[in-house]
Amino acid sequence: MTEPAQAALFELVRELKMGENHFRDIVDWIEEISLRDGMEVHEILSRDSISKISSDPRLGRSDKLKRVKEELRRLRFPRLARLEQEIQERIRLLKLGPEIQISVPPGLEGGVLMVQLKSASYPGLKGLVEELGRLVEREPLKEIFDFLGGERV
Repeated sequence: MTEPAQAALFELVRELKMGENHFRDIVDWIEEISLRDGMEVHEILSRDSISKISSDPRLGRSDKLKRVKEELRRLRFPRLARLEQEIQERIRLLKLGPEIQISVPPGLEGGVLMVQLKSASYPGLKGLVEELGRLVEREPLKEIFDFLGGERV
């Protein structure tokens, strides 16, 4: 790495007090972004989206680290990040109550959709199952499976 790259990376490591595993992930992603986009490491780390996170006084160290990693992950895997965003938008369009939660695993691993129902009674659960039956007919849910199956990009 060049001296400016080393200095930028050292500053990020020092500020976020990251451990070895986080450091390894970040370096791998930065190197891949650098190779793909033809950018220097210090240019990647000085992007507004990253510098705003690392300099935000309202965030604690672990929140900063998490957000910086998320941003670098988005930069490294733009298609995956876009798919995750599209799926989250479809979940919001379903306007679910707190009793039904729909989610996908990080990185869309396994291409599965997870559904969680929360009920304190049998009649309540029965009503949620009926509501879930109506949800499977809605277009946003069908679109989520299209994204997961690679039919929509």
